[in-house]
Amino acid sequence: MYYFREGVRMKVVVLIEGVHEDKLDDEGKIIGCTEICGAITLLKAENEKEENIIVDTGNRGFEQEIITALKKEGLKPEDVGYVINTHSHFDHLANNYLFKNAKVTASGIWFNNPDRSLDLIEPANIPGIEIISTPGHAPSHISVIVKSEGKTYVIAGDAMHERYIKEGLVGFPPNQDYIDSAKKIVDMADVIIPGHGRVIQGNDLEELKQAVYKMEVK
Repeated sequence: MYYFREGVRMKVVVLIEGVHEDKLDDEGKIIGCTEICGAITLLKAENEKEENIIVDTGNRGFEQEIITALKKEGLKPEDVGYVINTHSHFDHLANNYLFKNAKVTASGIWFNNPDRSLDLIEPANIPGIEIISTPGHAPSHISVIVKSEGKTYVIAGDAMHERYIKEGLVGFPPNQDYIDSAKKIVDMADVIIPGHGRVIQGNDLEELKQAVYKMEVK
């Protein structure tokens, strides 16, 4: 996957696909998670004058997987210039501290880096990256828009959960904001990188779009 930022080609790599394994009680009610980690996406600069970008940094316990995935791209955590957090839940920003040279978006403000420092920026100030508000899962939730070769990619965080949507679950708690954000995403996207689960495109995206438009607050 590639997108163009001010004429410079960038490579989009899902370093770690998000996981979310629910823990259920005897009646099938969700009471927690047995494993959880938000998707970690790299926007890799193809020009050494440009900055590498990470969207979400996942949960603790996945550090070595992140380092290994970056190494496959010829990078180290220190080579990342920006970290964008879609929202400030632990499973999406717990590894911000790995990226010691990166400027971090304000949505990660509550997380305490081990070195006690935090260089904050507004995500809208990162050149070439379009940011949209997608509340519902969290009030300040954002999604990152990446355009490439006639396609629009949406890095959606927890504003889009394919399985929950198809099962009729709408956010936590169910709310109209989540539904409105999901509609916004499926209406603009050719490819969706969700916070948890597979990358969604093609026929799978059309099927998801139908499910999104059937959602309602119960």
